[in-house]
Amino acid sequence: SVPICVVHVSLLILRKPPLHYQNGTVVRMIDFSPGSVSPMHRAVSLDYGVVLEGEFEMELDSGETRIMRQGDVCINRSCAHAWRNITGNGTMPGRMLYILIDCKPVITAQGEELGEYLAELAPYYEKNAKDLAAKETEQ
Repeated sequence: SVPICVVHVSLLILRKPPLHYQNGTVVRMIDFSPGSVSPMHRAVSLDYGVVLEGEFEMELDSGETRIMRQGDVCINRSCAHAWRNITGNGTMPGRMLYILIDCKPVITAQGEELGEYLAELAPYYEKNAKDLAAKETEQ
């Protein structure tokens, strides 16, 4: 059987989730301002990115790009990527839904493990993880 965790909304406000949970799932909705670009980053997770509103360009660390429109879904397992909001030629906001599921590490052909790389996003998620650990210790 699969354990079910019911969380009250007030706890979600107090405890922002880490990037992803070990053996768990995080769902987050992100509103992108007009023309915004995320830094190139990699999470060790299986990610589903769904365009809810707008149009986005996804770029992989290989330089390959894809235009994604409302209803399009990107499935990514631990590949470095960045998002650019190109809605209205970069003049309108856009919205994405992300589902991040923990996965086994990716091992390269050379036997090296691809780790997490968050660039400018790292301080935000490190702070969330520390805050969550501190609050769990208090209880």
